[in-house]
Amino acid sequence: MDGGSGRPPLPPLHAGGRKRITMKRLFLLHTMPFVLNTISAPLESELLEKYPDVEIQTMLDTSLLADTMAAGRVTPVTAARLLNYVREAERAGASMLLLTCTSMGQGMAHVKEFSSLPTLCITDPLVAEALDLGRRIGIIGTVPTSPAQIVEPLMAEADGRGIPRDAITVVIDVVEAAFQARKAGDTAGHDRIVSEAIMRMARDNELDAIVLAQASMTGTVHDDPGVPVLKLGPSAFKAAGDMLAAM
Repeated sequence: MDGGSGRPPLPPLHAGGRKRITMKRLFLLHTMPFVLNTISAPLESELLEKYPDVEIQTMLDTSLLADTMAAGRVTPVTAARLLNYVREAERAGASMLLLTCTSMGQGMAHVKEFSSLPTLCITDPLVAEALDLGRRIGIIGTVPTSPAQIVEPLMAEADGRGIPRDAITVVIDVVEAAFQARKAGDTAGHDRIVSEAIMRMARDNELDAIVLAQASMTGTVHDDPGVPVLKLGPSAFKAAGDMLAAM
């Protein structure tokens, strides 16, 4: 009771006089500054507007992608470093972690078992969306390690739906020149190369959807190929928001 008045004590207030809001912390793990600054930023703003009880913290390590590309896979050493980021986010009070790098996807699939922190890879919601559209899927990447990180979750999603793996047709194209253009700051050159790859893939194959395999490709301006082009980012941030809202 408060001061013998017979009334129960008031709930704690912050400086504005309103009830204190318990914030949920979403940690983002990036491997490319371009994705952080250009692709992720507007999606973060949308999420924060919809979920005012969420705050976003960012981690960036370009060497994770560089080492994975050099090795052609996520090595045990790189996976251990990835786990360190997950544990660091957990120690910092994260509610969940969203990995925005496609090439690290299978690494995350392995290390998430060693932490209780909810994690989401940017590719996870997209493969479900692709299979909703059909079983003939094209995948375009700009680094060699990224398409495989779409294929395996895609097949796992098919397994979960009872779709035989041999019923799924996957066509892959890697246009490394686009990645080099992006690294050089030539956004127009990157978009031109990726756009040409999209149109070529749609022309040469009967597809139900084309997936752009990296977040760095999300802002690509391209012509209409006549089939849906799925881009990483929006679906992952929506899924992250839904997961946080359910906590």
